[in-house]
Amino acid sequence: MSESQSPQFDRHHQWRRWQMDELIRPAGPGDNQAPTSTSTYQRKIDAAQKAAKQAQQREAEARQAEYDKLRQQAEEEGYQAGLARGHEEGLAKGLEEGRQQAQQELVQQTKDTLTPLGMLAKQFSEALTQIDDTIAHDLVELATETGKQLAAEALHETPERILTLVRELLHTEPPLVGQQRLWLNPDDHALVAEHLGAELEAANWKLQPDDQLARGGCRVTSAQGELDATFESRWQAVQAQARKRQSSSSKPSAS
Repeated sequence: MSESQSPQFDRHHQWRRWQMDELIRPAGPGDNQAPTSTSTYQRKIDAAQKAAKQAQQREAEARQAEYDKLRQQAEEEGYQAGLARGHEEGLAKGLEEGRQQAQQELVQQTKDTLTPLGMLAKQFSEALTQIDDTIAHDLVELATETGKQLAAEALHETPERILTLVRELLHTEPPLVGQQRLWLNPDDHALVAEHLGAELEAANWKLQPDDQLARGGCRVTSAQGELDATFESRWQAVQAQARKRQSSSSKPSAS
């Protein structure tokens, strides 16, 4: 092949870059290559182009597969992260709700337990108050009864006490009007007549024995009224005063 026919030189015999299409360019009038050479080159070019396209397609498919893999992996990681976060939030919420429910149940159980105890404590307090009142009343009754017995024994041992009582009645203000009668136990009658007979006569009092009266007591009667100084009536007054004081002390003071 001459230099004028080489694809690397132009018609002025200057060097230039080789082009692929020169392989398939039809032979010129002076070209002495065989026609089969052009067909061989064309097949090689087609094969090369096909291989290049296949390589590009495989590369694109590989990139797409890698992209799909990365996207699927990212979606899976996002799903797992969301699932874990949702699980943690759900667990925390469940724990909080469980704690609140347990606290409410504890409060209710405590209330249910203490309510009967409160009623029992109230009943117990009322029972204690009633017992205190009963005991106090019984103590007052016992004290007054004991005092009555002691007073009776004292009067029996010192019958002269009737003289003091008669003198107090004799000087009672205002004095009774009209004829007064002093009623006494027969034993006391003799004692009073002996020691106070003159005073009673001067006051226009008349002694009258009464075996229904216990020793240590007496009654004074007149047209205006009566003075009851019997032992029983005086002792009843003492008991009434004691009960009144007990009732006043048992009432709660107003604050």
